[in-house]
Amino acid sequence: MAPQFYHLPSSPSLQVLDRFSLLPESLAHDLEDPSSGLIPFWPLLTHVLSPLESDNDSDEVKPTTFAALTALLDTISATLRGTSHPAGDYVLLREAITAHFGDEPHFFTDVWPRVVELALEMPRLFPSGQLSILGRATGSGAAGEKQDEQEVLLSRRQAACLVVHMFLRTVAAPDWKEEGEGLHDFGVWYGSEGQRQVSAARAYLGALMRYLGEVVCRDAEEGDDDGWMVRYTLRTVEESEFQGVLGGRGCRLVEVEVQVIERYDLSPASLGVPGGAAVVSANRYIGFGQSATQEEVYVGSSPEACPAVLITPPLKDDQVLVVRGAQAMVNIAGQRREIRVDEMPPPDGGVKAWQERTMLFMDALELDMIEAGTSLPDLRPENMNREIRKAYTAFSSGGFGEVRTGPWGCGAFGGDPGVKMFLLWIAASLAATKLVIVCDASDQKFAGDFSSLVSKAKGAISDTVGLRKLLDQAPKALARGQILSWILSNWNTAKILCRQGGL
Repeated sequence: MAPQFYHLPSSPSLQVLDRFSLLPESLAHDLEDPSSGLIPFWPLLTHVLSPLESDNDSDEVKPTTFAALTALLDTISATLRGTSHPAGDYVLLREAITAHFGDEPHFFTDVWPRVVELALEMPRLFPSGQLSILGRATGSGAAGEKQDEQEVLLSRRQAACLVVHMFLRTVAAPDWKEEGEGLHDFGVWYGSEGQRQVSAARAYLGALMRYLGEVVCRDAEEGDDDGWMVRYTLRTVEESEFQGVLGGRGCRLVEVEVQVIERYDLSPASLGVPGGAAVVSANRYIGFGQSATQEEVYVGSSPEACPAVLITPPLKDDQVLVVRGAQAMVNIAGQRREIRVDEMPPPDGGVKAWQERTMLFMDALELDMIEAGTSLPDLRPENMNREIRKAYTAFSSGGFGEVRTGPWGCGAFGGDPGVKMFLLWIAASLAATKLVIVCDASDQKFAGDFSSLVSKAKGAISDTVGLRKLLDQAPKALARGQILSWILSNWNTAKILCRQGGL
């Protein structure tokens, strides 16, 4: 049976071998399990991070230089997992510290003590030493969890504590991730070797440094009483409810706006802040990485979204993850290898407006992995229903003024843009939420074709049933990318057939 809880570094259940004899012999003897030779990780970590409690004044336990910091991080990582991989040479981490804080002394005198203070606050912030794993936990026992909603609710200081431990690499991999992957803590960005995209790692580390300097240090001074919460919610809509909504008489079509921009960015308005939500084109295994996919950019720029990787197993077909309250720290513009980091403009309403930010993690079908045969996989009814349900589950999770999305599922997953945007339009209409489709210059032709179709549909097709019938008429043998062209070329015939269907 899969574990129901994720054990934090402060949990007595997390035990390690004191391979470097870091603890005084008397203390180690009292803590050691005679049958296994293991000791709880937390007393060892506390000893390493607390120089006043240590009988060793070396740089390893009280870093004042970057070399000493990397030695400390190596020690922690090797103690917990037997290796410092994938942190490597720490070159990018050093660059990030220097770029943001100007010089190393400032980081070690002003920022590092705050990091340690918050890290060691974990037992107070998380008395149970664990978090519920979304979709698995039953009963109570995790901080801030609402069992009926599959939600983990954290104060901003709790979220910051988890971020700090991901920075220190003191978190263990959850059971659905390989320990060697390194995609559950920030060490995956630290080294200069083996990076899939150096510019992406630099951008994410820049966001992390800004978070440490502006949020961790500020909260340490101001406390955590402002009511800012970060929510991680695994949302499911039951099949019976979905079929009731989908199979009814149809819902009136909502407004669809198609925006063409020069390049994608993470400005507050682009993220739907305030009042809206933004779709994150997620993988089943949500999270961050070393490249600049949309999901990685959204999560890597927002450190408070990162702890979701510790508590979110692979998404099922009927599940979406909703993250609320994670502030984006840098504005990353562009995509793939053309990204650049810009200053983050303030949102309307000031910094507090970030509390309303909502990220809708939706994984699309990997249509590039489905055997096409004689029909386009996008048009198979079971595939269309799956995508509508996925999007409806996300869009109906809040009373959003609008939901913003790019070409969801149309990149590496091989989805047809026309079909996908039809399905999102249906889902948004079922959820009674305005849909904003954002395209950059590379998708300008699709944006123009889809805008034309939206204009034609107004007044001719009134509800979701008609829109679905219009899509169902497309020949199943069409190739990817031909759906919109076919509908536009055959508009009059398709419109008449929809009306003959009872509309």
